[in-house]
Amino acid sequence: MKKAVIFDMDGVLAYTENFYFKRRMNFFDELKIEPTTRKIQDFIGLSSNMIWEMLIPKDEKKRELFKEKYLKYSKEHKINFLEVLNPSTKEVFSKLKEKNIKIAIASSSGKQDILRMVKECELDNYINFMISGEECKKSKPDPEIYIKTVKALDLLSTEVLVVEDSTLGIRSGKSAGLMVGALVPKDYYMDQSEADFQINDLIEVINMISLEKFKG
Repeated sequence: MKKAVIFDMDGVLAYTENFYFKRRMNFFDELKIEPTTRKIQDFIGLSSNMIWEMLIPKDEKKRELFKEKYLKYSKEHKINFLEVLNPSTKEVFSKLKEKNIKIAIASSSGKQDILRMVKECELDNYINFMISGEECKKSKPDPEIYIKTVKALDLLSTEVLVVEDSTLGIRSGKSAGLMVGALVPKDYYMDQSEADFQINDLIEVINMISLEKFKG
């Protein structure tokens, strides 16, 4: 049995991707500016810097100006994490804690967003470690965030399972030498071919960690 599960946040613990995508598109619509892409898949798993480099690729000054405006806009249009929390998250966390399996969150989201999600959804008592992409030198698909998390949990790579959804997140976990399960998105397609297995509901994690072939 694995001794820890590391979860990505967006698209795994909380279905935030659609909200963030729509908020971003509304922001551009209000400014009457056409973004470089209107495909949600193009944004999944990217850090904030990567998103803005994609949206405004050639003009750094313009990019920073828009980022500043969007920061204000996002504060005026905050996400309600309770509304987008994966319905299985609390049950999964509770069952993992019962089995004395450590729980960590490793997300490209900003640390304040991670902390707010955890607090608003009352997940504090379940989590052993949290890390944001802001605390790493390199973003996913670089393995840094997962290497740091495994080290903080004081475990071997064979004792850890990662749950991701995005192509970049899956690659990050695999590059760190970890077993990665992919939660299949309900509203859009995501290439998850590099994952070790796929699940359709987060609750499936409970059974997967107990399987003989997944033992550390």
